Amino acid sequence: MSGIERFSPGRRCTPVSGASPGWSRPPSDSPFPIPESLKEGSLEMRGIVFVLLLCSTLSFAADRVVLVEDFTNSGCGYCWQFEPTLNSFVDTHLASGDISVCRVHVNWPSGSDPIYLANPTEQRARWTFYNVTGVPTIKVDGILSGYPNIQAAFNSRSAVPCHLDIHVARNPISGTTGEISIRMIAEQDLQAAATLRVFAILVEDNVPGAGLWAGSEFMQAFRDNLFGTAGSEVSFSAPYPDTVYASAQYSLNPDWNVNELRLVTFVQEYAGAPNKEVMNAHFADFLDLQTGIGECPSEEIEGAVMSVVNPSRGFLSIALELPSGSAGHLQVYDLGGRIVAERAVGCSSDIGIDLDTGMYLVRFSCDDGSVTTAQAVVMR
Repeated sequence: MSGIERFSPGRRCTPVSGASPGWSRPPSDSPFPIPESLKEGSLEMRGIVFVLLLCSTLSFAADRVVLVEDFTNSGCGYCWQFEPTLNSFVDTHLASGDISVCRVHVNWPSGSDPIYLANPTEQRARWTFYNVTGVPTIKVDGILSGYPNIQAAFNSRSAVPCHLDIHVARNPISGTTGEISIRMIAEQDLQAAATLRVFAILVEDNVPGAGLWAGSEFMQAFRDNLFGTAGSEVSFSAPYPDTVYASAQYSLNPDWNVNELRLVTFVQEYAGAPNKEVMNAHFADFLDLQTGIGECPSEEIEGAVMSVVNPSRGFLSIALELPSGSAGHLQVYDLGGRIVAERAVGCSSDIGIDLDTGMYLVRFSCDDGSVTTAQAVVMR
């Protein structure tokens, strides 16, 4: 590659000046009585004591997933020279499941960077948030610099205890549209120094490169921030653990390769420096996210029929059959009577809900006034 400047750690391309650019909590009271079969002393209850004991040991052990944001540009020689080091680190840690990666493209030194041009507003919002003034810049969990020693920054953050679990599911409406659902569980007070916001960013792997990347590929290339430039505000409060849900619509660009899409999800302090810490992150292949969608039935049935896989492995698996034209509301309760998941259901569906190990009560209320209930066991 002729004409490329020799890599010098710590050096960056400098920018042209540029302009800066729901959540809901489940109710605490439960109208759903615990069935006789689950009351103390019953055979079912004695048979699942081991599950509850296991659940209690897992309640306060969130795994930290470190967020890595790489600010780059297709015309940046220093970025290109650092790429092998960065890719080696990323490949190793994505395989281990302990990082989440998003590469944000800026408009300097090349104003024709194709990833930047595809979504300038949302990418500008990210680099303005950090006041990035040169590339490469690598932010690790929002507060540490990962350039040039990204491994040291990762080691520092991975050693910090984590008290926030993030679970993500996808509910497609069509081949290119749908909704993502995020469940966030704060196991204790997160001691955030600023307002917390959740972000969900679609990135794409193996995008044909341009500029210095010609003949190569852009990895984890920024595509769409599903909650918009500022994310969606979330808050947690006692008693803990406290669960908060957020959802966002998605619409996939037909130019994207859906098989190469990943979803980067994270919760971050959203304020001026130094209050930009990422509480935790999540990374997944977009198509591999658990889904819950079905076909509306063509035949008539008299009432709602619900079946639950017991035990379910990792995800609570529910099959609902509804009369044609019916709809309803699905709620899942833990044994404390708290709602841990809920959603509207518009037709017969196969639904998967990401839940921790434990016993749950499932309640479906049909719009004809009928109510169907079931018990469920989830095991990891």
